[in-house]
Amino acid sequence: MTVDIAVDPTASDREDPGETARDRRPRRRFGLLFASIVLVGLGMSFLSASVLAPDLVDKVTGDLKVSVLKQFHQTFAPDELPTISLGAEGGMVELDHCDGTFTEMVSYRIDDVLPLFAAHNNCGGDVILGWDLGQRVMVEGSDVVYEVVEERHTPKWSNVEALAGMTGDFMVQTCFYGENKMRFLSLAPVGPAASVG
Repeated sequence: MTVDIAVDPTASDREDPGETARDRRPRRRFGLLFASIVLVGLGMSFLSASVLAPDLVDKVTGDLKVSVLKQFHQTFAPDELPTISLGAEGGMVELDHCDGTFTEMVSYRIDDVLPLFAAHNNCGGDVILGWDLGQRVMVEGSDVVYEVVEERHTPKWSNVEALAGMTGDFMVQTCFYGENKMRFLSLAPVGPAASVG
C-alpha cells in the first residue's frame, strides 16, 4: 500500500527552516510594544481632548451616536416607527431620574405653549435628535401615530414664551450634545396605527 503525501511547495517560502520560535520572539515583542505605544498615545489624546475641549468631544461623540442609532433603525427596522414613552409630570428632579421616559415639564405650562415632555439627551432623549419634520412616531400605550410638524431651537434656559404658537398636540424636547442649544419638536396625530400606511 502506497500513501501519497502532498507537499506545499510554497511552505518553505513562509518560514525560514533555520528560524526557531525563539528567533521570532523579538519581532513579536516589538509588535506588541509598538501596538501598546499607539494605544497609549490614542488614549492620552482622547483624555487631553476631553479635558481641553469637553464640549467638542461631547458634540462629536453624541452626533456619532445619533447617526449610528438612526442608521441602525433604518437598516434593521425600516418599517417600524420609533416609539417614545411619556412619563409623569414634574420638574428637574423628575427629569434627572433618567428613567427612559419624557417628563412632562410643569414649568412650561403657560398659555399658547403646548404640553412639553423632556428627556436628557444621555437618558434616551437623543432619539429625537435624529428625527426630521414629517417623521412619524408612536407613543407607548397608544395606538395613535404622531407626526413631527414643527421644530424650534432655543438656547438652554430660555424663556418659555419662545415656544408660544407651536402647533400640534404636544412637544418633546432634548438638548443637543456639546452645544448650548435645545431642540423642541411638536407632534400632531395623523390617525390610528392600523389605518396609517
